[in-house]
Amino acid sequence: MKINRIITIYALVILTFGCCLSPHSKNRNEQTIHPSPNNGNSYFISVPITKLSSIQSPCVDVNIGDKLFSMELDLGFRGDLSLQSRFINQISPKTFIKTKPMYGIRGKKHLNNLYQIPKVKIGGMAFFESVLQEDSAEFVKNSVFVKNGGEPSAREPGRLGWEFFHATNLLIDIQNSTIAFCDSLDTLKQQGYPIEEFIDAPLHIEQGLVECIADTPEGPLRCMLDTGCTLNMLNSDIEEEKIARAFWDPEYDIDYAYFKIKNIDFGPQKFHRFPITLPIRIDAILGMDFFEEHLVFIDFSNEKIYFSKDHPMMMTTNDDY
Repeated sequence: MKINRIITIYALVILTFGCCLSPHSKNRNEQTIHPSPNNGNSYFISVPITKLSSIQSPCVDVNIGDKLFSMELDLGFRGDLSLQSRFINQISPKTFIKTKPMYGIRGKKHLNNLYQIPKVKIGGMAFFESVLQEDSAEFVKNSVFVKNGGEPSAREPGRLGWEFFHATNLLIDIQNSTIAFCDSLDTLKQQGYPIEEFIDAPLHIEQGLVECIADTPEGPLRCMLDTGCTLNMLNSDIEEEKIARAFWDPEYDIDYAYFKIKNIDFGPQKFHRFPITLPIRIDAILGMDFFEEHLVFIDFSNEKIYFSKDHPMMMTTNDDY
């Protein structure tokens, strides 16, 4: 199934961002995962993308206990998963852990509750002892921009953050409407992906973000990968009184003649200049504009990110194993 991009005029929600600035501490053994069916140590568990959300993020179905929720895949969210406050009472059992600060794209600090939940299922993959964040209505509202000052479009009940996948490896294949959990590149090859054409780059997560380094005509950029962001964004200084207009005005677009990862040119890339106000420095964001054109495989086990320069045509469709 090919997902079509839908744009709602006058109520277009563009971007959401959530960042926790506590030191990264999770290791790959803290969250137990069980792929099913299980064939030795190799696995490829594909999960369909059901739709694109109002901010164009890929959505998947997530089971928490006996409840089913549609959740956005949001790589800009440092955490396991979150639910809006109005859904949190549906989750039982859950154990309160603590309250932690989160920052939206406007730089405003929010305090969100964290809970431990015993089991989460996505397709054929089970995750145990995950951390669930409660997103307040204020946090959700302040994490988006809406054209012409309108009300935000309805959001999905929850989000999946990058730390949820830290104990496995994640394939994001927007053009084929799927994400997948996969143990290795060799397994991807058996599934028909032309891994010989992939470009690899070091994965940087020391800031609590999923980042890589790219070269542009203006020098190197440390780029955050964020499926919770519609556009490619370039952190720029803009006068405060112009920010409301800047987000929508094409005058603030910048076209780079080349965009290189590991010395491979991905061709011209458009970025939108906008101030990203956070306690940590972010040079740029690769949003859904990038993911819709390029397949991405995040290999947490080997601390690498693999990109396809051109989205590959699938050669085979094998069963999961």
